[in-house]
This record gives sequence, structure tokens and C-alpha cells, in this order.
Amino acid sequence: MTELAITSAGLYNLSVGKISKIAIPIPPLAEQHRIVAKVDALMALCDRLEAALSTADTTRTRLLESLIHEALKPSDAIPEAA
Repeated sequence: MTELAITSAGLYNLSVGKISKIAIPIPPLAEQHRIVAKVDALMALCDRLEAALSTADTTRTRLLESLIHEALKPSDAIPEAA
């Protein structure tokens, strides 16, 4: 690409005409389908992990709130006389 680019002051510039002449290799259709299937599987895994993190966060928050509630709850024990 740098061979096709025009440079001025160290900045490269490509025209649309030159870009359209650049050959971009594309994998065979069967490979494209395998790539899409793999990406779909990985996205599903990401969704499951995100849901698990959300559930864990909710559980952690509830446990913390319960702990704080128990820690701040007035004691029902009668103080012993000295």
C-alpha cells in the first residue's frame, strides 16, 4: 500500500482508484462459514460468562447487605449485671 500512496510531508494519501486496485485475499466460503461459526460460539460463551458475572455480582451484593444488616442489628441479649 505504501508503494501506491502519494506522500507529502511524510503523510501518505491513497486515492479511491488506487485502493480499488488492491487485491485483498478472502478465504474460501467453507472457511468463512467455519470462522462465523467459531465467532458465534465465542460470542455465546461471552454472553454466558457475562450472565454468570452478573449473577455473581448480585449474589455478592445480597450477601454483603445481609452481613451488614446482621452486624448492625441490635443484640437481643440481656446485659449481665456487674
